[in-house]
Amino acid sequence: MNQKKNLLPIGFRDILSNEANTQFEYGKKLLKNFDSWGYSFIDPPIVEYEKTLLDTKNKSLNKKTLSFSDPLTKEKLSLRPDITTQLARIAEDRLFSLPKPLRLCYFGDVFRADKPNLSSDRQFKQSGIEIIGSKDLQADIEIITLSLESLKKINFNRISLDINTPIILERIFDDFKIPKTKRTTIKKLVAKKNIKEINNYDSRLYKILKEIIDSSGPIKKNLEKIKKIKFGYKAKKVVKDFLSICSFLIKKNYNEFKISIDLLDHRGFEYYTGITFSIFCLNSRKEVCRGGRYLTSRNMDAVGSTFFLNRFLEFKNFSTKKRKRILISYKNSLDKNLYKLRKKGWITIQNIDKSNDKKIAKLHNCKFIFKNNKIKPIK
Repeated sequence: MNQKKNLLPIGFRDILSNEANTQFEYGKKLLKNFDSWGYSFIDPPIVEYEKTLLDTKNKSLNKKTLSFSDPLTKEKLSLRPDITTQLARIAEDRLFSLPKPLRLCYFGDVFRADKPNLSSDRQFKQSGIEIIGSKDLQADIEIITLSLESLKKINFNRISLDINTPIILERIFDDFKIPKTKRTTIKKLVAKKNIKEINNYDSRLYKILKEIIDSSGPIKKNLEKIKKIKFGYKAKKVVKDFLSICSFLIKKNYNEFKISIDLLDHRGFEYYTGITFSIFCLNSRKEVCRGGRYLTSRNMDAVGSTFFLNRFLEFKNFSTKKRKRILISYKNSLDKNLYKLRKKGWITIQNIDKSNDKKIAKLHNCKFIFKNNKIKPIK
């Protein structure tokens, strides 16, 4: 038989026991922590009508959506590329009568039509939290704090937090009355931190962008620099919120975390409308968690964060107690005491084919045999 016929589509793979269990355990621990903060678990379907999954606020995500025709109804369906959009829909349609803000959390698989950066997976697990229906900065602070605490609780260390406010670039453009036709080009230059060309276009714009770039880095060293920058009227409003959140983080004395600031970093945050953040661990190239403030498709205020569980695996921070495996001898498979072994944490493997117990035990990595109501170690 030609084995190639059994290969999975590009970007999809079987998640085998160790990895599957690890991701599942990470998810359980995250959800347990979210629950302790009052977040309600929501489990939306992985497939929806394409028109309900497409997010007008996040067009870049729409391009990543994997769609197909429903053979039953002929409607266009999509596999969800993200769960945040689904929670916003549920909050606006199913939970609209509940008092705001809503605190919701999730855990599940998402699917992408493209190939994500630094990963070959087009299906991967996300977990996350959302506060929907609040404009207050305390919501932003709660999401950042809970995100940091959650990673710490699942044994991550050397955690670094980057705080940004990508919307400030648009507000600076508004203050300088930069035409829409020029903004995309300037944004690309800012993303590369290559802004010399902007000096030829508008020296005042160049000056303020350079001051902002020069104020990027460790929070305690650079926050005072930002306070000295003379922002325009619209940009000032955004900076005020940014400084409030940064001041909280300093006052909280999060010395165990490395905290950096970069007002202009907007890559991947195109549809966010306020403060954003990324969390890295152990010098990871890609963030393990990211989030921030945004508006839902119906312009409801929201803030949340997403944890990328497929990126957790390389850090091997999850520690589990190794449970002992024991082979149950063929004649003892219905012993009334077996449930006590399982209750004590043993993993029991039944010998179901009358073969030599010792041989079967070794095949299943069992160090003990249960026979005649006795536990015997294998020598």
